[in-house]
Amino acid sequence: MCAQNNTLSKTPEKCVNCAKRVPVVCFFSNLTLAIFKMSVGHLTNSKGLFADGIHSLSDVVATTGVIVSLKIAQKGDDPRYPYGRGKIEFVSCVFVYSILFTVSILIFAEAINSIIEGNLKPPGLISLFSAFVSVIANVLLFKLGLCAGRAVNSPAIIANANENKADMLSSIAVIIGIAGSNLGYLYFDPLAAVAVSLIIFRASTTLGWKAIEALMDTSLPPGKLRAINEIILEMGVVERVNYIKTRRLGSHYWLDVGVQVSPSLTMREGDVLLKVVKKTILGISEKIRDATVVLACTKPEEKTENDKGVNGILGKLKTLIALPVRAG
Repeated sequence: MCAQNNTLSKTPEKCVNCAKRVPVVCFFSNLTLAIFKMSVGHLTNSKGLFADGIHSLSDVVATTGVIVSLKIAQKGDDPRYPYGRGKIEFVSCVFVYSILFTVSILIFAEAINSIIEGNLKPPGLISLFSAFVSVIANVLLFKLGLCAGRAVNSPAIIANANENKADMLSSIAVIIGIAGSNLGYLYFDPLAAVAVSLIIFRASTTLGWKAIEALMDTSLPPGKLRAINEIILEMGVVERVNYIKTRRLGSHYWLDVGVQVSPSLTMREGDVLLKVVKKTILGISEKIRDATVVLACTKPEEKTENDKGVNGILGKLKTLIALPVRAG
């Protein structure tokens, strides 16, 4: 597994390679689990395990969506998509959780129907072993996916990892249901299927809403905005940061920043300052893909404590001009 990267450091190549492999590993693992649990659930008459198998089958469809979205997101920006295709990852998340929401309703309805019909039998104990295998497998898939997703800041991979976590919890509910049924509490097994449906429902609605919020360009957390603000002010030439607007596009962010400077700056100095401020912002984190910086001049009567006079500003600009500027 790959270690989570530092905000100011580059993502290790092994983590990038790991993130590329994780969706494929999850696809085949979930497909195997789905066939295994549905087969054993059917043969042992376990409603809970069969429902859990359907859950894993939905993971296969969801992982397919993740693989496709990651391929599209990696194409980058072009004239038609100037901000890139990163938001496809959030579309993928909505797709994943929409499937899970539908699956939760179907499993719930089937479980309630079996309880109403009655004629319940305790499932074979082999189903208990199958549920244990599912728990172990999903714990490993969750940790692997969460590690890789955080390392490359991919919402689609993280969403897929959270789905494995939900699958793990549903398998635990199945274990309780099968054990209870074999102890004489026959309704425990179909109730486990109900529990599975509720776990899936909660995960799909909670995490699905977060994906929808990301599509609506929610801002970075206030703490991170304050940190960016402080880094810009530490340059000394910028008197005030008027605004910082952010948008998330998949694993990266785009920033719109307005800064206030002294009216004493010439056009050339202002142009250099724009480039240096942009370079500073892009250097904060590799997750910041691009930034648009707009300068505004302070009115003479609005001078701040940061304004040390024309000579002080020009002296700082001479230092900044000597620094290499990263191309936009």
